[in-house]
Amino acid sequence: MKALKAIIIALCLLAAAAVLAPGQAAAQRRFPAPQFEAPYEMPETAWPAARAMSREVVDVAVLFVALGVAAYIALKARSRRAMFVLSVLALAYFGFYRRGCVCPIGAIQNVTAGLALPGYVVPVTVALFFALPLVFALLFGRVFCSGVCPLGAIQEVVLIKPVRVPQWLDRTLGVVPFLYLGAAVMFTVTDTLWIICRYDPFVAFFRLGGDFPMLIAGGVVLISSAFIGRPYCRWLCPYGVPLLGTVSRVSWRRTSITPDECVNCTLCHKACPYGAIEPKTPEGVHEA
Repeated sequence: MKALKAIIIALCLLAAAAVLAPGQAAAQRRFPAPQFEAPYEMPETAWPAARAMSREVVDVAVLFVALGVAAYIALKARSRRAMFVLSVLALAYFGFYRRGCVCPIGAIQNVTAGLALPGYVVPVTVALFFALPLVFALLFGRVFCSGVCPLGAIQEVVLIKPVRVPQWLDRTLGVVPFLYLGAAVMFTVTDTLWIICRYDPFVAFFRLGGDFPMLIAGGVVLISSAFIGRPYCRWLCPYGVPLLGTVSRVSWRRTSITPDECVNCTLCHKACPYGAIEPKTPEGVHEA
């Protein structure tokens, strides 16, 4: 527990350093606003202003430390309470402070554009945001999803009384993230639209304002999240299931039910709000 506390303190210090670091303020414009003779009000931009490189480096450092903390909690501490605390910290930093940008999910489009569009260069920090959760998934499983992703965290904090979704429906809707990933790649390659950022259901909440239809969509997802464990993560996110889920299948270490202590009571299977635990087949019984 001492190691866990030390890591969490380090995460908080890094977050504080990001807030106090010198450089451009979050609302500072890269270029001076033009001067008009007649009264004119500059429209509010839909994208966060550019940040100083020093702050972007701090963002990457916070992500790295948070992933390390999540791996420790999942594999060593095995504490759901500690993971929830980490989720709240990640939501506060990557969600409301960083306003949901940059994130590994949206970075799919940056990486795709860097590979497909001439002249587009992926910023190093964006590439690291895309790659670090994949590296940790290869080593320790989907620790980004468990306690670092702000989109998952905002659904987690509103979860009140989860209900079980029929397995057939869960598996059917589980195909949607792969279709969404394919659509995002296609739209990016054709330089048409970055749909992941444009239709993020939570970014309007993170930025405390946005298009009314997206506020409604985000509200619907959040209301659903009160009774269904992370519906966006399970049935829409193009990063978690298609990419992290695929990589984690060959991970070096990942969370599992201890085989020596499991008596196959199926209580964890019934209690899991995400439908992620399948009951173990008793010895000597073959699955149909």
